[in-house]
Amino acid sequence: MATKDTFTPEEWTLLRLAPSFVSVGVSAVDPSGLIATIKEVIAGANRTMATLNANNSLELFSALAADRSIPGVPDVDTLVGNGPLELQMMNFKLAALDRVAEASELVGRKAFPAEAEAYRKMLVAVAEEAANASMEGGFLGLGGVRVSERERAFIDDVSKAAGLG
Repeated sequence: MATKDTFTPEEWTLLRLAPSFVSVGVSAVDPSGLIATIKEVIAGANRTMATLNANNSLELFSALAADRSIPGVPDVDTLVGNGPLELQMMNFKLAALDRVAEASELVGRKAFPAEAEAYRKMLVAVAEEAANASMEGGFLGLGGVRVSERERAFIDDVSKAAGLG
């Protein structure tokens, strides 16, 4: 089974950060304010940890859960570029999907099939959990929908990028 030593330091960082990219990506595709963003990011992080812990019989997941080091975070300006906020959010969405595709391809090459499948499913579950964390649209919590069309499309894009859709 795959362990931390199976991967280069850069690959390991990618595997650790891809779920975070997914949960922030949900917020990027349909920004709903600071509180909603915080809820979505926390929900994504919680789903990641819950999935890692639930699959601790898989060495890859056990190793990911055990790693408490702080990974290097990519430069934000490189990820989002310059320009209007809408363009920056689109750039982040594309960067998140690139990370999902890279991480999914990586686990497909270096991890055991069960680990790769579970990792890919985790990325989609993170997107779903983050999207369901707050209401979209509406006013003062009234009206709106749990998962917007943009968020649903992003979840579908994550599934495709992970090789599941």
